Amino acid sequence: MISYTFHRRVLLMAGCFAVALGLAACNEHDSNGDKSAQNSGQSNSAPVDTSSPTQNGSGSNGATNNDSGADSGSSDTGSTTPSTPDGGGGSTNPSQPDTPTEPTTPSEPTTPSQPGDDDSSNDDAPAEPERSLMVSGYVMKGTLKNALVAAFPVVAKGAANDADYQNPAALTLTNSDGSYELVIKNPVAGGYLIEATSNESTRMTCDATAGCGLNASGQGTSFGDVMSLSEGFVLDSYLPLPTADKAVLNISALTHLAVALSHKSSKGLTSVSWSKAKTDLAKSLGIQAGLIDKRPVDLVAISNSDAAGADVGIEYMRASVVNAAFAGLAQRQGMSIAKVMGDAVKSYTDSGELPPSDFNTQALVTMNVLFNEASAISTDLEAMTGNKSVQSLLSQISQQSSDFAKRAALGDSTPVKISIQPTSASVYVSESVTLNVSATGTDPIRYQWRKNGVNLPNATQSSLALKGLTLSGSGNYDVVVSNDVSSVTSNRASLKVSSKPVRKVKIAWHIPTTRENGDGLAKAELKGFRIYHRAPDENYEKVIQISNPSQTSIELSDLPAGYNTFAVTAVDVNGLESDSSKTLSKTFK
Repeated sequence: MISYTFHRRVLLMAGCFAVALGLAACNEHDSNGDKSAQNSGQSNSAPVDTSSPTQNGSGSNGATNNDSGADSGSSDTGSTTPSTPDGGGGSTNPSQPDTPTEPTTPSEPTTPSQPGDDDSSNDDAPAEPERSLMVSGYVMKGTLKNALVAAFPVVAKGAANDADYQNPAALTLTNSDGSYELVIKNPVAGGYLIEATSNESTRMTCDATAGCGLNASGQGTSFGDVMSLSEGFVLDSYLPLPTADKAVLNISALTHLAVALSHKSSKGLTSVSWSKAKTDLAKSLGIQAGLIDKRPVDLVAISNSDAAGADVGIEYMRASVVNAAFAGLAQRQGMSIAKVMGDAVKSYTDSGELPPSDFNTQALVTMNVLFNEASAISTDLEAMTGNKSVQSLLSQISQQSSDFAKRAALGDSTPVKISIQPTSASVYVSESVTLNVSATGTDPIRYQWRKNGVNLPNATQSSLALKGLTLSGSGNYDVVVSNDVSSVTSNRASLKVSSKPVRKVKIAWHIPTTRENGDGLAKAELKGFRIYHRAPDENYEKVIQISNPSQTSIELSDLPAGYNTFAVTAVDVNGLESDSSKTLSKTFK
């Protein structure tokens, strides 16, 4: 046990006293200690360093070394002289840094009540406030600057809903990063078709590594070029009326195709047809439905920075590459993006899908040519970026896209293949972990997770979430992935569940017998002691009150991981508090 001596000068008229303490500890704070009541009117004396025991008669009781109560596995730690507690009590929180925000996620207003026709109504009653809906997001087929964004109300046109193109509810232009904001007054229940079109000042940054076809002047373009757009360029998306007064809606080639699919519904544009269209489109393109209307990754930024895209998952990156592939097809076929997108829309409007290959079809966009382009873009980007994790994602996407293209061209079934294996993990009791696998092959693809070779009930998705684990959760996990053609078993992932480490410490001290001025100090004059424990989060301090003046030690347990510090003071019956002992620190894993 490590021993320390400390002094605190208090009002002489009350009688000063000195205290010698011995500690072996580290501390955490749960609540703020308030010493203002004891510290009023007190001044500080210089702390006394007593790394060796002091002699009686020197103005304080001698402190001794005592290792008998030390926690096993503790290491010697350095100590510093704590500053004398002032009247302010606990620590204050530092100001927090500003955090960047994404475009606000809007919510939807209710329809305002209409004024009544009764002339007897109260003319002095306040008018119902006008309601508004703010829509924000990004327009990206490559970043689009100065594109015209319009919100057209969706209304009933015969048996089906469609946009009222004659009466836009709001207009705006995109910013340099492709972002936009629209404010719609008194939104209608049918929602809005949000459409982006080009004008003379619109510029797009080409996001296809082979180039993006012809610009407005009929010239070819290269990756990263800022280009004008030909007449007829349009991208749109659909916004069902949200339940709050703000909404986020991104617009891309993928949302444009989903709108085309929605129009095939017998009821036209509705929230139901929109949801189904996104699901059907995602399935046909082999991407996740939730990524159809997400802002695409800026592929130009990834090529220019080793850090960009480090946190992008494979599914998100795949969807972004497919979005860019439409522009790449325009380049390879020597035409405008508007022409290529128009051809793709026609295919989805006519048959609900792209033709699998260019055999026996006049279509410009087919599944095999689209995914061959996605594979080429992925390979090119992999060579451009220096980020290892992004390179790994792009390599997998390139291979998957190439396989997808071959399957579409041949029109046959493809055996299942695992592209991302589940990984091992170590956690503590009561924690959670999720194991994941990714596979390609002809749909439907089926999954069955196993533990130590035994099937787990209801574990039939591509991910396995294990929550509130116990020690019995440890074991080897794998997953059998199959389709109608083949079956394959993943690598084993080892899961180790351990008990949380014991983090405790024992603190010991000596009862003071003299005051600082040399007067004797009877035990009856002591009220008790205080232990000050500061945890890794230094914004808080935990104060442990000890009301027994005869107590000389305490054991603290369940301490937090990281750097902890401890110090002790004595308090007399008048509420006067001694100076703090030297601080002992310990770091727990």
